[in-house]
Amino acid sequence: MANLDAKSTRPSRLGNIIRDWAVLSTYERLEQIVALALSVILTVVILLSLWSVLDHLLKILMNYHQDQVERQITSLFGSAMGLLIAMEFNHTIFHSVMRRGQVVKVKTVVLIAILAISRQFILIENSEVSTQKILAYALATLVLGIVYYLIDRRDDLHLRRAYAQAEDKRYIGPHQ
Repeated sequence: MANLDAKSTRPSRLGNIIRDWAVLSTYERLEQIVALALSVILTVVILLSLWSVLDHLLKILMNYHQDQVERQITSLFGSAMGLLIAMEFNHTIFHSVMRRGQVVKVKTVVLIAILAISRQFILIENSEVSTQKILAYALATLVLGIVYYLIDRRDDLHLRRAYAQAEDKRYIGPHQ
């Protein structure tokens, strides 16, 4: 019961958005509207993609052909990866709107790019694969992985500094 009371006194996320709306610049308001619209569109795309993946799976199960299984499963995994990419992108946009942060962070863009390249690796057909294509995907994945690692290290460093500053203020006191 106490948890329910604590939740009811906490302002809602929608309430925070409405409250913050007054202090947003015109461009920030436009950015928020576009982000919300994009989130709604992506939600529809995600639902349609989920339906498509389920439909694809049912067709594989109903028309099982031993000679086509590998290609069908590869196609199914490619569709599922596309769905995961859309979900990650929508998650990022939705939470940035709720927190009034950057609409899309570079770290998330890099992560989505890694997922997209991983999807391409899954969809590569053995008969039409070239060495150059595999090397290009591998190099792009390696570079994006390094960039992601560096961004993550930077974020971790900023977080540790913020915690250290908060600890210093707690021990020194707010008036000194």
